[in-house]
Amino acid sequence: MRKGGDRNRNSRWDDDPVLDARGRPKVAAITERDVERIFAPLARYRYLPADYLHALTEGSLDALTNRLNLLSRRPNLYVVRPQQQRDSAAANHRHLVYELGEKGARVLQQYGIDNQRTRTPASFAHELMVCQVMASFEIGARETGVRALTWSDILASEKLPEATRRAPKPHNIPVSITIDGQRISTHVAADAEPFGFERPISNRTFLCLGIEADCATEPVNASDFSRSSIYRKLALYLAIAADDIHTSHYGFPNFYLPFITTNGSRLVSVMKVLERMTNGTGSRFLLFKTLPLFTSFEKPLAPSGHMLTEDWRRVGYPPFNFLKS
Repeated sequence: MRKGGDRNRNSRWDDDPVLDARGRPKVAAITERDVERIFAPLARYRYLPADYLHALTEGSLDALTNRLNLLSRRPNLYVVRPQQQRDSAAANHRHLVYELGEKGARVLQQYGIDNQRTRTPASFAHELMVCQVMASFEIGARETGVRALTWSDILASEKLPEATRRAPKPHNIPVSITIDGQRISTHVAADAEPFGFERPISNRTFLCLGIEADCATEPVNASDFSRSSIYRKLALYLAIAADDIHTSHYGFPNFYLPFITTNGSRLVSVMKVLERMTNGTGSRFLLFKTLPLFTSFEKPLAPSGHMLTEDWRRVGYPPFNFLKS
């Protein structure tokens, strides 16, 4: 019996079992609902808080939270709670973040759903931001009825050049740029796989080359182009547009690049750099928005489809909206 005589009270940070009335560990019987509500979303998005998992599906948040608690404890361990989330000062008062465990991945294989992750990301904060942004796009598409184009859809598109389809890493976009008189050949790989949306009423298709999630760990400006910086990223995306590389690589005539950073002051700094780089003309396709880091003292935004449904800021152009622009 646990300290204080409470059999059912567990720390949110350990994996001690949930006990039944006889003091025995509860064993979870996996259902299709577990696969649909928990395992499959965590195969699409490595890290998600419980409230995001709830927003992607239906039903009771309390019931989902209780189920996640059971599945993350011994002897079940179908999902895990990444310890990095404890870096937030408010970790004890926020929805827990979950990740698919090895047992959960094996269950998905039985359902024919592949989980191709092979290694843990270098930055938990960065990957969590990417997952929250992409989940918000999915939630928005479900709420509005807009058809979401996945990376698989783009790879199967008739528009996609065969050379790109057969490339070892088709999401890597080759690009060359001249800096200080020196021609540099490299490639661009965004923080998420390319995706898009089809608006049925206006018959418009929007292609996004992925997203750029900025956790404010890189310098905004850097004199050394070989060093990762916001300036370097913006310069490469501007070169893609100027040379029409997106069309030759993906077969789509237009593209957008959502750029998400941590707060308003950082956003202003990034947008000023773009304004300076373009001599004030800005960019039609570079879109800007903020999302607080999980370590921020700001109250986290409730999960919603706002990445799709709300306006994005631009430099030199009016705000952009995927549903209205």
